[in-house]
Amino acid sequence: MQKSYTTSLLLSFFLGTLGIHRFYTGYTGIGIVQLLTGGGCGIWALIDFINICFNNYGDANGQPLRDVNPVLGKVFFGLWVLLFICGIIPVLTGLL
Repeated sequence: MQKSYTTSLLLSFFLGTLGIHRFYTGYTGIGIVQLLTGGGCGIWALIDFINICFNNYGDANGQPLRDVNPVLGKVFFGLWVLLFICGIIPVLTGLL
């Protein structure tokens, strides 16, 4: 059975560093590695999140995710960028 795009996107956005989206899509082994490494120190989780946002991600059976919503992916990617910028500004102003 195909896995949901929306569910994968939300799991990746909120719990990506724990690899929960990997467990959901059937990649149990990779999910365990992401869980133990904090999503590859966040980098691996970010790559997965971007791939899901732009529909370059499938489940472990090679099936594409169902109910793909490109607008939702772009909105969540934009939200991530906004949160990143809001988080980095205080760090940069503290250094100046």
